[in-house]
Amino acid sequence: MQAADTNVWARAYLNDDVRQAQQARKAISDACSAEGIFVPLLVLAELFWVLAGAWEKERVLDTLEHIFSTDGVTVESHAFAERALKESRTGGAGFADRLIAEVAFAEGVREILTFDKAFARQPHVRRLH
Repeated sequence: MQAADTNVWARAYLNDDVRQAQQARKAISDACSAEGIFVPLLVLAELFWVLAGAWEKERVLDTLEHIFSTDGVTVESHAFAERALKESRTGGAGFADRLIAEVAFAEGVREILTFDKAFARQPHVRRLH
């Protein structure tokens, strides 16, 4: 199995450098067809932020969902990522915030501290003033 850095995934989707985008898409496709490609949660969080700088939120979430459902892709802690995606579609917090919450609460955290107003509206998340 292989893994790809965030910049490979970003190039594949953003197509902001045509040569690198082609290389990235081919590398991802080849990995999926062969032994598979692993996507760490950190890559998903970074990719969300990179894509959100260029696209609307729903398009970014649709792209992440596409990654999750692609044959040959293995997402770290897939259930956490799926819940974070679902919650970010229905709640006020973004995907990366929801991913932080999923991982933290699974590890026994009782409260998350933030300055983010939208994230602070989530249960067990407290905004610092």
